Amino acid sequence: MTITLPDDVAMQIEAAHISKQQLDAFVVTAVQAWLYRRQVRKDMVPVVQERPWSEAFQERADDFIDQLIDENTALFEALSRL
Repeated sequence: MTITLPDDVAMQIEAAHISKQQLDAFVVTAVQAWLYRRQVRKDMVPVVQERPWSEAFQERADDFIDQLIDENTALFEALSRL
């Protein structure tokens, strides 16, 4: 599977000297967390699914990724040092 990044994002990654390995590790971690959350959401009681942010994540991943990074800053800092 190949993911194509918008040119401006690719340029920012290159400017930050983020290696392909670092980017791959981040993408894999983010997708795994996203898939896990989707599964957990399916298993949740419907009242929990009524949280105001749950619909936003169904349409856009931006807010989810921001929250994921905020909640896992230490993990992503460690990944960036790989």
